[in-house]
Order: sequence, then C-alpha cells, then structure tokens
Amino acid sequence: MASNSELQLIRNRGRLQGFENLLRKENRLWWRTSRWWVQTLIWLAIVNGILFMVIGIAPKMEDPPGQASNTQSAQASGGGGDSQQSLAILGLTVFLKMAGIAIAIGVVVLAQDTLIGEKQSGTAAWVLSKPISRSAFILSKVISGAFGILMTMAVVQGGFAYILVFLITGKAFPVVPFAGAIGMLFLSLLFWLTLAVMLSTLSNMRGLAIGVPLFLILGFTLFVEIAPWIADYMPWSLTSAVSSSQPALAVSLVLGQPIPTLMPLIATVIGCILFTMVAIWRFQKEEF
Repeated sequence: MASNSELQLIRNRGRLQGFENLLRKENRLWWRTSRWWVQTLIWLAIVNGILFMVIGIAPKMEDPPGQASNTQSAQASGGGGDSQQSLAILGLTVFLKMAGIAIAIGVVVLAQDTLIGEKQSGTAAWVLSKPISRSAFILSKVISGAFGILMTMAVVQGGFAYILVFLITGKAFPVVPFAGAIGMLFLSLLFWLTLAVMLSTLSNMRGLAIGVPLFLILGFTLFVEIAPWIADYMPWSLTSAVSSSQPALAVSLVLGQPIPTLMPLIATVIGCILFTMVAIWRFQKEEF
C-alpha cells in the first residue's frame, strides 16, 4: 500500500513497540497536510471573530446617535481607563469561555473521527498487522493530537486574542499569567480529547463518541444548577464562570485574583490520565 512509505523499521519491543513510527505518522497527518492551517483559520474566524465583535464592534454600536465620541471624550478627560480595563477583562472572559466551549466541540469531532474512521475503513487493522503494539497506537494518537491542539487551538488562538485585546483596549495582560491561562485552556481541551478517544474505543458508534462529550460541554450550566459540587470535578470552571461567586480559574489567574479552588485543575489532570488508560485497556481487547 502507498502508506507503507510512512512506516520505517524501528527495533523496539514491549508495550510501546512501534510508538516512534506511529507518532511520526500521526504528526505528518497534522503538519504535512492542510489540517493545521485549516484548524487554525477555522478557530481564528469563530473564536477570535466573536471576540472582535464583542469588544471591537458592539461597544461602538451601543453609542446613542450623535454621541459616538463619548468614549473618546471620556478617555481625553482621564475617565476612560476603567472602561477600557473593563472591556479588556470582558474580552479575556469571552475568549476563554468561547474557546473552552466552541473549540472543545471541534476537538471531540476530530478525535472520534480519527479513531473510529480508521477502525471502520480497515486502516487500524492493517496498521496493527505490523509489529506495533496497541498501546503505542492509542498513545501516538493522543500525543500527536494533543500537540496539534496545543499549537493551533490554544497557543495561536490565545496569542491572537492577546494582541487583539491590546490593540482595541490598549491594555496588555501580564504575559506569564496569561500563558498560564492558555495552559488551563489546553488542559480542558485535552480532557475532551482523551474522553472522545476513550469513548471511540468503547464503541464504534459516532453518536456515542460525539454525543456524550457534547452533552457535557453544552449542558454544564444545567449540571451545575442541579448539583453545584460537580463543578469541582469537571474542566468547565477552568475557562468559564460556573457561578457568580466562582469565576473562571484562568480569568482569576490572569487578573491576579485568589484562585478559589484547585480541584477542577487536579480532577482534569486525573481525568486525562484515566481516560487514556481506559482507552489503552479497551483497545487491547478490540477484535479486528
């Protein structure tokens, strides 16, 4: 087959047999195809497009007719600092919430399609007919997917949002805390990636692999309203405010405010590890 050229002989043994080879193959699918720039442009248009409309266009549209210069006058008199700071915080909040929801949906769709698509097309069976372990097969997909998501959906989007907020409001957030917030965003996306991969090993039904994560992503306000304690064990509060008394952890970090709890952060890390381990265990039992 043509894809033979993507696999090279690497002599290793054990549970990670063939991992380097598979990781190289998966990275090619991200960085030597159109996937990386397509994903980058899609989320720039959606997430940062909405951010621009919220902080760049909407405030101007709210000015009453004949008073379009109110903002400029306030700034000239020294009273515009607070409003610009508030607008910058609004931009930060909108970006993190939109990224934590919209990009998470994209991650779930990509993750399930990668694994279920290969199982249904027979590609997975062909690859596993080589001297390659099933653990390496799953780990290569998780790691390559995580790196692709980190760069195209977290770092690039966050960097663009940082510049956009600065250009519109004149306010620059501290770089290190902002990088920490992007790390929290990435961790939440990794949670949904590993959950979708795990569900793709448990069933070949795309509806299950997509539906369960989407239900959790989109229904978080309902879950928190019914059982507020559940917010401490899900990644929602990393990027979104789950209540008026508990802002997003990433926003608190950037603004230098006390972080109310580290439980969502810890639980998300544990969830990523647990989902990956279950995916590997279940895929070991998969019959092709």
